[in-house]
Amino acid sequence: MVKNTMSPTTNTDVKFEHIGAARLYNGSVRIDVKTMQAVIPAGEVRRLEDHWPAPVFDISDVMKNSEAAPVGKAWITRSGKAVMITINDVQYVSPLAQLKGMLKGERKYANVSTMRPVQPLAATTQPAMVHA
Repeated sequence: MVKNTMSPTTNTDVKFEHIGAARLYNGSVRIDVKTMQAVIPAGEVRRLEDHWPAPVFDISDVMKNSEAAPVGKAWITRSGKAVMITINDVQYVSPLAQLKGMLKGERKYANVSTMRPVQPLAATTQPAMVHA
């Protein structure tokens, strides 16, 4: 008999909120979210596929200066089911299957979502006032 001794590392439930899309553009991955546009350069996409972190650049920075510093990174999760993307300390997630389909030309885009913590129901309700 096998007993599972693993416990979750956090008790926080999250809600995925669709916020944008990732598209293939001339070999690079363009990430369009509500607040900005970012890019994983074509030379770094292969690195990401090989399970290595890839740098993410702000498109407006790259347009002004070809030597711009990365504003984040992207990597495949340990489970191998998603790609995590951090841009300016904000975390985004995209399904790996959708991203691979996009890279193969089978899909036009891959969904990009944010992860927001879900408040426990007890914390969101106000206690009832009792008047005698």
